[in-house]
Amino acid sequence: MDVNVYSLQEISNEQILEKIKNKESFVIEKVDSVKYSPTIEALEKIIESQGLKCRVYTIGRIATAGVTAFGGVTGAIGLLSGIAIAAHNIATWNPDYEIGKNILGSNIHVTYKK
Repeated sequence: MDVNVYSLQEISNEQILEKIKNKESFVIEKVDSVKYSPTIEALEKIIESQGLKCRVYTIGRIATAGVTAFGGVTGAIGLLSGIAIAAHNIATWNPDYEIGKNILGSNIHVTYKK
């Protein structure tokens, strides 16, 4: 799938709304840490304003939970993380869009799922 990539400075909320209306997937890159949460919140509002459901998740979270599942305190943390991930997936069952946070990469993946 071809996905367009935009920096946060070059894409407006109006352009994002058009992409959501057209059921497009895209990536927003070069997101400063101070703008990360407000950008995620804005994306959620835009998607939900169209009567669509979305799921926000952290890219790589399953791998992190798996790595910590090797025993001891980290094993308990891994188990709890896995349970939390499963509960979150059930609570946001069958979303129209997924918003993937890649904090280390400073980008956000917005993926149309249906």
